[in-house]
Amino acid sequence: MKHSENKSAIGIVAVDKPAGWTSHDVVAKLRRLYHTKQVGHTGTLDPMATGLLPVCVGKATKLVEYIARDRKTYLAKAVSGIRTDTGDTTGIVYAKSDLPVPDDLAEILASFVGEQDQIPPMYSALKYKGKKLYEYARMGICVPRVPRRICVYDLECIDGAADAITLRASVSSGTYIRTLIDDIGVEASCYFTMAGLRRESVGKLHVEEAHTLDAIEAMSEAEREALLLPMDRMLGHLPAAEFPASQRLALSQGKSFESPYVEEGENTFRVYTDGEFLGLGEVRTKDGRREFKMKKVLC
Repeated sequence: MKHSENKSAIGIVAVDKPAGWTSHDVVAKLRRLYHTKQVGHTGTLDPMATGLLPVCVGKATKLVEYIARDRKTYLAKAVSGIRTDTGDTTGIVYAKSDLPVPDDLAEILASFVGEQDQIPPMYSALKYKGKKLYEYARMGICVPRVPRRICVYDLECIDGAADAITLRASVSSGTYIRTLIDDIGVEASCYFTMAGLRRESVGKLHVEEAHTLDAIEAMSEAEREALLLPMDRMLGHLPAAEFPASQRLALSQGKSFESPYVEEGENTFRVYTDGEFLGLGEVRTKDGRREFKMKKVLC
């Protein structure tokens, strides 16, 4: 039975992604369950990975790029002794090491905390001259990749054995955990390759708040809509700007105001009028005057 477009489903659904599914597979499933084409995920998880995948529904899809900027925490398992072309155990082994995991691994991990440049892996969906990197990789072609500035906020080994370790990493958006693990293995001389990955959190949203696809599918339409988190639920990393209700219409119509807001290094704000979320606004300097104007009106 064909359903008409559901315009009432608006918000964010926290999905606990199963292994073997791509992020696009999850989006396709939720498009069917919520009867809308307006569905988008907030950061790709590899098919091997499980865990938290926040998915925006309806008008909330306009916030995808902003939600994706928040920090993420992962639990990663790695086997020692090998390097693969994909950076995980699904790939082809091209280097081996017989050296044991070093006793000073904690010191090595500490050296990876902070801002750094990371070269994206060839097996990724980033593009070079219009083609995805993994398409080149599958043809045996290695193309230039621009290093990306990332930040590792926290990194610790929470379990270790002779042939495997488990790491917990809190990182900035755009960080490839399998690349981080490979780099750590090279520094430790024993080599590490990712064998499992689970995303535990995105910003302040934790996987414990997520729902499996089977559970979501088993729900009624009303129950599925009740799962949707408010649009501003995952924008806490952006500063808030409060305006009186009397300015709501003018803001919605794109009018600008002299800005009382100054945030060092940030010009995008969550905008509220009388406590109600309106959308996203920005501060711009024009003719020496700081102006505040809406960039995305969502309510």
